[in-house]
Amino acid sequence: MTRPALPFILASLLLTAGLLAVGLRVGSYETDYALIGQALLHYDAHDPAQLVLIELRLPRLLLALLAGAGLALSGYVMQAMVNNPLADPYLLGTASGGALGASLTFLFLPGLTVFGLYAPPLAALLGALGVTLVVVVIGSRRGRVVPTLLLLAGVAMGSLVTSVGGLLTFLAATEEKLRTITFWSLGGFERASWATLPYPAAAVGLGLGALALMRPQLNLLLLGEERATALGLPVARTRWLLLLIASGLTGAVVALCGPIGFVGLVIPHITRWLLGTVGKGNMLFCALLGGNFLVLCDLLARLLYPPAGLPVGLVTALFGVPFFVYLLRKQGA
Repeated sequence: MTRPALPFILASLLLTAGLLAVGLRVGSYETDYALIGQALLHYDAHDPAQLVLIELRLPRLLLALLAGAGLALSGYVMQAMVNNPLADPYLLGTASGGALGASLTFLFLPGLTVFGLYAPPLAALLGALGVTLVVVVIGSRRGRVVPTLLLLAGVAMGSLVTSVGGLLTFLAATEEKLRTITFWSLGGFERASWATLPYPAAAVGLGLGALALMRPQLNLLLLGEERATALGLPVARTRWLLLLIASGLTGAVVALCGPIGFVGLVIPHITRWLLGTVGKGNMLFCALLGGNFLVLCDLLARLLYPPAGLPVGLVTALFGVPFFVYLLRKQGA
C-alpha cells in the first residue's frame, strides 16, 4: 500500500533540525542553544566557542547527514537494480572498492588533485564502480542477474578488496599514515570541513535528481527482469546507469568517511515499509531518513565514548547486523 510521502518528509525535516541542534550542543566544549543561535546568525571567528561550533561541529554534522543520504540512496538503487532486498553498498563490495581507491591516494598520492579536484573522491568512485562491475559480472548468468549468486560474489569480492586494503595499511610508510588509514577504515567524520563538503553534496544532489528522473524505470525493475523487458524497459542499459549512480554516491561518501556499513541495507527497507514500494516521494524520504540515521549514530558514538567518540561504523553495525539476520531469516521463511 502506498502512503502520501509529504507528512513523512515534513516530519523528517523537523527531525533533521532537532538532531542538528542537539549535535551542535553535544561535545567536550561547553555550549548552549543561545550561543548556537548567536554563532549561526552573527559568526565571530575570534570567539573560540563559535569557532568550534561553525568550523568543527557543523561541518561534521552536515557530512554525516550527506553521507547517510548518499548511502541510503545507493542501497535503494541497488536493491531495485538487482531486485534483491539484501543488496547494499557494503554487502556488494561497492564500499570496499571505494575504500581501496581512496586508500591508494591517501598512502601514495597524498594531496593529489586532478583538474583542481581533490583526488580521493575520484579514486573512490573508480574503485567502487570497478568492484561493483566485477560483482555484477560474476553474479550474472546469460545476461541475467542471479540474486543469491550476486550476494555471494559481493561478499567474496568485498573480503578480497578489504584484504588488499589491509596489506596496503601494513605497508604504510609512516606511523601517521597507518593511524590515518586505520581510523578512517572504521568509518567516521573526522575529515569533515567546509572545503570537502561540496563533494558529497554534489554527489547526493546529482544522484537524487537523476533518480527522480528514473523513478519509472526503477519501479519497473521491481516487477522483475522479465516483466520489465516485456513492458519495453531496456533492462541492461538501465542497470548500468543505476550502477554508475550508486557507485558515485558510495564513492563520494567512502572517500571522506570510510566504509560505513548497513545504512544502505536498513534505510531502504524502512522507507518501503512506511511509504510503500513505488511512492513518488520514496527517494527524498529515503535520503532524509538515511541522513538522520547517521547523524543519530554519530551522536551516540560521541556520547558512548567521550570526548573522541567511537568510530561510527561500529554503531551502525549494532543496528545493521541484527536487521540483516532478521532479513535472512525472513528470506528463508
